[in-house]
Amino acid sequence: MVVCGMSFTWRSRAAPPRPQLVDDNSRRLRWEFVTLGCMYAGYMGFILCRTAIYVGSPAMVDDPALGLTKTMFGAVLGWGTAGMVTGKLLSGAVADRFGGRRVFLVALSITAAAAGSFAAVRSFDAFCALNFSMLLAASAGWPAMSKLIAAWYEPERYGKVWGVISTSSRLSAVLSSLALGALLARAPWTAVFVAAAGLTGAAVLAISFFLKAGPADVSLPPPGRLAGEKSPPHALDGASLKEALRYFARSGRVWLMCVSLMCTTVLMEVIGFLPLYLKETLGISPAQAATASSVFPAGCFVALLAGGWAYDRVSRQGRAALLGGMLVLAGLCLAALFVMGRVRLEPSTAFAATVVILFLYGLTVAPSYYLPMSVFSIEHGGPHCGVLIGLIDAAGYAAAMLYQFAGGALVDRPGGWQNMLVLLLAMSAVSVLTTVWFALEDAKA
Repeated sequence: MVVCGMSFTWRSRAAPPRPQLVDDNSRRLRWEFVTLGCMYAGYMGFILCRTAIYVGSPAMVDDPALGLTKTMFGAVLGWGTAGMVTGKLLSGAVADRFGGRRVFLVALSITAAAAGSFAAVRSFDAFCALNFSMLLAASAGWPAMSKLIAAWYEPERYGKVWGVISTSSRLSAVLSSLALGALLARAPWTAVFVAAAGLTGAAVLAISFFLKAGPADVSLPPPGRLAGEKSPPHALDGASLKEALRYFARSGRVWLMCVSLMCTTVLMEVIGFLPLYLKETLGISPAQAATASSVFPAGCFVALLAGGWAYDRVSRQGRAALLGGMLVLAGLCLAALFVMGRVRLEPSTAFAATVVILFLYGLTVAPSYYLPMSVFSIEHGGPHCGVLIGLIDAAGYAAAMLYQFAGGALVDRPGGWQNMLVLLLAMSAVSVLTTVWFALEDAKA
């Protein structure tokens, strides 16, 4: 007993102090998880507010006091996307100037306030203005997170981190559709917007206590480097905004990424019309349509759980095959929906088939929409990654805005849903070409 006790005492005195590097790594890991959790919860709030208008759309169109037609609802969506495009052109520079944390929290607060205001207005013009304002603010979420990710994580983990963050969008879309759809079955459509605003406001309050702008705020060195070491050089180090814009304009990969995202954004924005499509095609109630449409974001969520890991693991040449193959499968899902529209099926059979197809569609289209643009913007944009990700996103949402304005009018005509599917099939073909081309050029560079 005595010997053991002496031995223990001698070892404890002789053991060297714990290295500072080990302590920093442990603290960094904790803060990386905290940062990831804050971004995850915050972006779920952005999507919750955006989903509220999708879920409420059938009841809003059916409300005689509003007098909304599908064409008018398409215009409301279009004005929202116009706000998103405007915000993407501005918010990247704002995030680069003021930092990811500050812009993220302010944008989330404004988004919640705009969503809650939907419950207080009744005119078409007011709906357009509010949706414009809400998505103008929400547009800053992705550029702000690009600054936070660049500050906190190593480049070889960008794909994994963006993959996890992207699941927040899809998980929120699923849960929001289910929860707000259930609320819509028991309450008027105004309650949907009040609930979305209240939950998002609570998220802002909680996140503000934990989210930090970068490792320096908690006395940690930059990611992947010891204290005092400098970050590797980037082509845009010390460049002004004007010089960065010229650099991006001369890059063929930037243009290819813009066209690719324009196509995949249109393919993703089908969710805006899904409740109306399911209601009118299958004859189900607005609440059921909102619930059924949740299978699309569910498929996106499953894909992104593994997509970020796969994106980092495969070679850059392998990304071309991975993304191209998934987009071809997405096009086949659209072709199946087109065929179903021409074949008479029992409502129950058509509903089950649509649910399966929409799940597979989300599974195959989401990785190409979220990952290439997000990772490329941080790598290629460097200190101006907020500007680059905003510009590329703006191109995508500009295409979505045109689609939404035209889509509402298109489906109001005879055979409108089939014509919309033809348009989506064309976008699918172009997306395969440009995404594969971009991936091959990125591998060469």
